[in-house]
Amino acid sequence: MKSEHAMEEVHFADETPPQKSESDGLWKVMIVDDDDFVHKVTELTLGDYHYQNAPVRYLHAYSGAEARALLREHPDTAVILLDVVMETENAGLEFARHVRQEANNSFVRIILRTGQPGQAPERKVITEYDINDYKHKAELSEQRLFTAITAAIRSYRDLRTIELGRLGLQEVICASAALFAASSVQDFFVLALEHILRIGRCVGPCCLENGLVALSADGQFEILETRGLPPGGGVPTARLQELYERAAREGRVLVLEQEFAARFFNSHTDQNFFFYASFGRPLSETAQGLLHILGGNIAVALNNLFLTEEIVATQREVVLTLGEVVETRSKETAHHVKRVAEYSYVLAIKAGLSEERAHLLRMASPMHDVGKIGIPDSILFKPGKLTDEEFSIIKTHTVIGHSILKGSPRRIMRTAATIALQHHEHWDGGGYPHGLIEDETHIFGRITALADVFDALSCDRVYKKAWPLSEVLDYLREKRGRQFDPFLVDIFLENLDEIMAIRVMYPD
Repeated sequence: MKSEHAMEEVHFADETPPQKSESDGLWKVMIVDDDDFVHKVTELTLGDYHYQNAPVRYLHAYSGAEARALLREHPDTAVILLDVVMETENAGLEFARHVRQEANNSFVRIILRTGQPGQAPERKVITEYDINDYKHKAELSEQRLFTAITAAIRSYRDLRTIELGRLGLQEVICASAALFAASSVQDFFVLALEHILRIGRCVGPCCLENGLVALSADGQFEILETRGLPPGGGVPTARLQELYERAAREGRVLVLEQEFAARFFNSHTDQNFFFYASFGRPLSETAQGLLHILGGNIAVALNNLFLTEEIVATQREVVLTLGEVVETRSKETAHHVKRVAEYSYVLAIKAGLSEERAHLLRMASPMHDVGKIGIPDSILFKPGKLTDEEFSIIKTHTVIGHSILKGSPRRIMRTAATIALQHHEHWDGGGYPHGLIEDETHIFGRITALADVFDALSCDRVYKKAWPLSEVLDYLREKRGRQFDPFLVDIFLENLDEIMAIRVMYPD
């Protein structure tokens, strides 16, 4: 077996199933003529006509009005055999104009059949009405009708194939843009699965299409996302395992006759992800090619996302470690910064901040006390009450932390600089270092201030013992609108169960 890399290469599968017609099923031919004899003779002449093993279904209209209604019901009509003179002398031409201009149907092939050539001159009709062929009824022998119908259906098929390819390629482009913009692996799975199934719809809608994304380990599949399947998956495990092993062995995206399968490896976490889709009917050649392209794009985008998540995780670990080092130096618990980060994230989400901003706050808040590295040990470790002079020195940790972090061009470091500077400001202006009032303090600073004080009061510190929870909550209520943003205090108290769950998760 080949060695595993950050992402398996994507190749075309060797297996190429036999192709079927883009219009697999039948071809619709509409006969528009006010003479019932013409309808019967046309069917009789063509007999049991088939093109690419698909039969013809005849649709009958005896006036321009009937033809309009029939076209609305059957927009996938391949060929129209059209008479000119029906309820009016140019009813057929008016219908032809309706097909192209009002119904916006540029695919159906229109063969004009007239018994009165002078009524509709050939050059004028072909040019002005977008007619594809012009025949005199008298000259339409069995062979000529067969040839005309075959050429028209072939042309219709090719136009539909080109259109499906255009729409499919457009879908691949849109899908790729969405996939590369995904901010999380879970969001990526949802998008990728949906776009895989959309590409499969190039062969036409099917109520049987379904798919899943799973995490594979030791022959077992943990379902992460599904479409058209029950939550547990619904696909036989043996089939998933067979396709997974083949994809892992051959290192490729597999596009089979009715299925899509791909295996992607995340070397940063040693996890194998498996994508599977079934379309319930044979895939066209166009759909197969598009799925190969999309599979390759999924591989690249997912690899980039894995790398980005690894960078973010590493960055967060470095930030947490730095915060823990600072807290440990000041003889405070290392888990303090983790709890403050998680409290801050919960408060941010509940306060209506976006997921992106809440995540940024969670990343930056652990560095709120980084400035303590500039405070003398004699003051930082003093177990008793600080003198006024000592307290003035300890307050400088906000400015020190800001000066350490502010020079970075990184968003997380600039955010941390703001938090370090402002997390001791008070809602009523009584805080430090600048005495900011109300929302003059950044929302990140206000959130971190509340989270930091709650955790500090709830835990043992070098200068005090932990307060009982009831006393801590009484303090927050007392300082609501004075030290703390009243809106944030209300949110904190309303979500106390979630806050306490974090406290349990990261004990001292």
